[in-house]
Amino acid sequence: EMMRFTIYKASKDVVSIQDEVNYLKKYIELHTLRYKERISIQFKENIDSDYKIAPLLFIVLLENAFKHGAESLTKNAYINITLEAINSQIRFKIENNFRPLKTKKEIGIGISNLKQRLSLIYPKRYEFMIDSKEEVYVANLKINLNG
Repeated sequence: EMMRFTIYKASKDVVSIQDEVNYLKKYIELHTLRYKERISIQFKENIDSDYKIAPLLFIVLLENAFKHGAESLTKNAYINITLEAINSQIRFKIENNFRPLKTKKEIGIGISNLKQRLSLIYPKRYEFMIDSKEEVYVANLKINLNG
């Protein structure tokens, strides 16, 4: 199902928000098998309409939460996700804990590509903020669907 979405639906300019949510849930299911009880995942959603959005915007942030959070921790790892699609506005927040590294890390290609896509698809209609304090990483993305 995930490959089908990536190949067929994600090649379109827009997909339904519900299709995007289903893709994220499948990704979470897959990684839950991998990490077993080592990770707590909460996904809260509040969607009042089936809005259309650019595909695969949120997966970068979810992948990073697993890669830099769950993979670096041997216990008590968590990922909390909130997705709201209300009044033509989409808000996506993801928070995860991680083990700080001694060396400073640069922002990876995934985040750079996400910012570039947002600028091209939703110019001046989005806000994207990242906050990393101590052992908690939070990414907030807000997209205004009305031009």
